[in-house]
Amino acid sequence: WLERALETPFPTGLEEEWRRTSLKDLPRDGVLLEQAEFRPELPDSRLAERGVVFTDLATAAREHPDLVRRYLGRGEGVASHAAFWALSLAGWTGGTFLYVPRGLEVDGTLIARITQPTSDATFLPHTLVVADEASSVTLLEELVSPDGAPGWFGGTVAIHAQPGARVRYANLQRLGDGVWNIGAQRVEVGSDASVTTLNTEVGSRVTKLGLDLRMSGKGGTSLLLGLLAAGDEQHIDINSLQDLIADHTTSDLLYLSALYDKARAAFYGVTRVEETARQSSSYQECRNLLLSPNAGAEPIPVLEIKTNDLLRCGHGATAGAIDPIQRFYAESRGLDAAEAERMIVRGFFEQVIAKIPVEPVRSAMLAALAERIGHAEAFDETEAAA
Repeated sequence: WLERALETPFPTGLEEEWRRTSLKDLPRDGVLLEQAEFRPELPDSRLAERGVVFTDLATAAREHPDLVRRYLGRGEGVASHAAFWALSLAGWTGGTFLYVPRGLEVDGTLIARITQPTSDATFLPHTLVVADEASSVTLLEELVSPDGAPGWFGGTVAIHAQPGARVRYANLQRLGDGVWNIGAQRVEVGSDASVTTLNTEVGSRVTKLGLDLRMSGKGGTSLLLGLLAAGDEQHIDINSLQDLIADHTTSDLLYLSALYDKARAAFYGVTRVEETARQSSSYQECRNLLLSPNAGAEPIPVLEIKTNDLLRCGHGATAGAIDPIQRFYAESRGLDAAEAERMIVRGFFEQVIAKIPVEPVRSAMLAALAERIGHAEAFDETEAAA
């Protein structure tokens, strides 16, 4: 991977996935941070006795070298982020490792809180999640760093869902306001396996995230969810590839963004249905709520369909301000303009919130979103009213 990292050039900006994000100001001179604070939380202390391995990647490499070697670096990652993927695997300096043995269903939520002590550094963590056959697990990763100095966070994630496994992965990004977050996630779904991912982006100065989903096993299902709340001059750019390879697979994507001040969001999503993906189904949807005349969004959905034996394949993309009728109705119920806006944004995000059945994950996401759009308690009121 070191050789590949040295040989793979950074994006030039001419690539379709990189036309909306320039790397000119990427902080490249920061000290390489060897490790951040890693705090794992297990719902059951006896899980280790049952074969679950949940620790930081460096510890896992020392204590379970064969297991880590079997999965670390398997797969190429999303092509748009090839240089960053190779760099992360060649020089990873932290990250989470989770292995769930065959047939084990883990109740509750595993939580990994990764806190950088300083933002003016380069940190390249790699998270590796392996759910063996017929296992089940939920993992929440929370990424935090202080505001202020510019830095580079190059986190990558690889998820392997073996046949019949069920994985729920949530990533809560609350990095400091000077951080460039250049990340990539690769998900491989085996036969009859199910994977749900949720990315919540509220921090950083710039976020450029590449998602690579491979539906390689017959009967596999996946759901990619995203919540973006940005303000000031934040820039969030996400590109995705949903690659349906095996037959009878299902993959849906729903990303929502609320943009304040001069924030901007871009989404370039590709759904590719291979000739072998007969009787498959896929839909991608990206909705953007512009809460300032200076905010902007550019959603671009792309379909590449190589078979006519499909159940469904489509997309939806919107970007616009709050409907004046919605605002008028909310204010006519006695809410002032700011309260009305918060209620409407909360209702907008409810499309994703409602798909999160795991309480610790819901609570963490609501608390993070509340920092941008209002109080977490108000979400509960909205849900009760619904």
